[in-house]
Amino acid sequence: MATDLEIIKELGRETKLEIKKGDIHTGSAKAYETDEKENVIGLSLNRANLIEFPRLILKLKRLRVLRLFDNQLTTLPRELIQLRNLKKLNLGLNPLKQPPPEIVDQGNEAIFEYLRQLPEEATEHNEAKMILVGQGDVGKTCLAKRLLYDTFQKEKSTEGIDILTWDINAPTAAQEDIKLNVWDFGGQEIYHATHQFFLTKRSVYLLVWNARKSKDYEHIYYWLHTIEAFGADSPVILVMTKWHERDDDLNMRDLRERFPQIVGLYKVDSEDGKGIPALREIISKTTWELPHMQTPWIDSWFSVRERLEQDGRSWINYDAFREICVEEGLDDKQMNILDEYLHDLGVIIHFRTSLRLQNMVILKPEWATDAVYKVMDTQSVRDREGILLHRELDRIWDRATYPVELHPYLLELMNEFELAYELPDKKSHLVAELLPSTEPEFEWEEKDNLYFYYRYDFLQAGIITRFIVLIHRDLELKPGGKHLCWREGVVLQREGTRAFVKVRKVEKLIEIRIKGSKQRELLAIIRHQFDHINRPTEKVKITQEIPCNCSAGCPNTFNYQGLLEAERQGKPTVECQTKWKDVPLSALLDGYQPKAEREKAADVLLRSEAERSIIVQPVLERLVEPPKKEEKKWYQKAWAVALAIGALLAGLWTVIQIVESDTFKKIFGGASETQVEEQVSPPSQPGEEADSARVAGEGVDTTDAANQ
Repeated sequence: MATDLEIIKELGRETKLEIKKGDIHTGSAKAYETDEKENVIGLSLNRANLIEFPRLILKLKRLRVLRLFDNQLTTLPRELIQLRNLKKLNLGLNPLKQPPPEIVDQGNEAIFEYLRQLPEEATEHNEAKMILVGQGDVGKTCLAKRLLYDTFQKEKSTEGIDILTWDINAPTAAQEDIKLNVWDFGGQEIYHATHQFFLTKRSVYLLVWNARKSKDYEHIYYWLHTIEAFGADSPVILVMTKWHERDDDLNMRDLRERFPQIVGLYKVDSEDGKGIPALREIISKTTWELPHMQTPWIDSWFSVRERLEQDGRSWINYDAFREICVEEGLDDKQMNILDEYLHDLGVIIHFRTSLRLQNMVILKPEWATDAVYKVMDTQSVRDREGILLHRELDRIWDRATYPVELHPYLLELMNEFELAYELPDKKSHLVAELLPSTEPEFEWEEKDNLYFYYRYDFLQAGIITRFIVLIHRDLELKPGGKHLCWREGVVLQREGTRAFVKVRKVEKLIEIRIKGSKQRELLAIIRHQFDHINRPTEKVKITQEIPCNCSAGCPNTFNYQGLLEAERQGKPTVECQTKWKDVPLSALLDGYQPKAEREKAADVLLRSEAERSIIVQPVLERLVEPPKKEEKKWYQKAWAVALAIGALLAGLWTVIQIVESDTFKKIFGGASETQVEEQVSPPSQPGEEADSARVAGEGVDTTDAANQ
């Protein structure tokens, strides 16, 4: 049997790589690490242009860390589960189909479970999402109806999102079936910030525009940037809805150079059907070329999905979801993986970490999105500049579709979508996107401010309004009791320190000013929320900047991350590009983070640089030594703990006997069981069988909502 070192040599010959013994944690490493017995325990083949998974790796039975970052792998072998010692697996920037990226993102356990359950001959199911975007009144809905039903229907503008299903054939000899989920997005500007939650990667986009409307040319760039920000490299088909109009003003060469994901420009007329056959053909071809086409599904997982999609209800309790999974043979581990997978795919909506929403599995996403957009379209809410009164929900939401007892859950859903938050009166919510755009009058002292900036090459809609919802507990109150916020800015107040955050649209800049004794602490909280908002927009270039302090009023700013890198490399100063003075790095950085903390963060960054994309297991466990065991005090030892527990149980039993006694009840009285209900589960669906105990446990107290 070959030794591990002999296997490494053979692996080098097979892949034509020079694999050396050394540090496997650097970005482009082709290296391995061994234990004291010369067993290979770590292997890095980052950026090695691998197209197939090298099967020789499967012979390294003691492998603990495997890094295959930034290759061209599309499948992982099922035999990978035989590497039982593997703890860390880095697969970032690989165009994986098997397992799909949504499974890889869940980590080692999900990857191994998927491979373990995948049969030798897995069934392939071809399904994709097609998203129609563009400004309002450009003909998106008419185009969708012509594509799907070959009819022309003149309809009013879409409110929110319409979701349709379209079955097409692949452009192959076998003409495999493809299921397209068509999302028709309303184009009104008020919807743009909300739409971002449903713009997904690995989808086909139809960007629809009307050449008669001169402003549509500038809107094309806005939508292309938006698609790139949230849809990454998803293909885009430009569709011009007026067949007879000229498109001379559209420079396709420049557009394609800037946005290479553009497939082409197609002219159509939805009224008489001109250009529709060619558009259908390119949609079929483009969809078939999506990376997740022909992705194998585990049969039991797909059976669960089919049952959920065929269920006539809009939502079900988690117990019902669990029951379906158990009936299809899934255990708890597989159930949790599939739950998250279906949520990531948009098949269901399930916020598992939300206390109120964790027991509600939404089977029809359009049911949830319609509820959200009905609020956005309500004139009274707009007139009150975003204040949604709970007492008007019964008028906004149809009772047959959205019963009163579901209103608290739908409001929580809006909070999860970062669209609204509950106001202190507990009788209303604030829909941040409907706030006024004008900055109100308020006092702000300019002296001794700490400044920080986020600069974007594309400033997507809704950044500030989402930030307001996320940080609403720290909003400053105006004299009348209202929060000091507007659509493009907000003032915060926390532990005597204030922050003024606003967007400067022309400069594509978020400006942060902080005044008070805890500037660093408040800035850290603010940056944490912006990092959350910016995380999905991987294609948008975002730089963090701080002002130069070489002299009073210097207009120059520095790239904050660049300054940290300069400090890591031992540079003592940096040159101001306006005044041409040398500025000490410590003078620039100390106000934002103490040097000791910066050094600690730099060490972590250096050790985890290769893990920046998709991290399956946290790298930090390599950097933290286990705590030393301390000698236990006498009261921490087993005999003392056992004695204390025994005494506690004896006392508890005595109390129970007293409370249950008839004398106690006569004197003090008591609440019946039906008076005590927990508001943690949505009510049962009509027709669901449940015993009286379960009904009591899953009930929802709607008295307050009804009275309001």
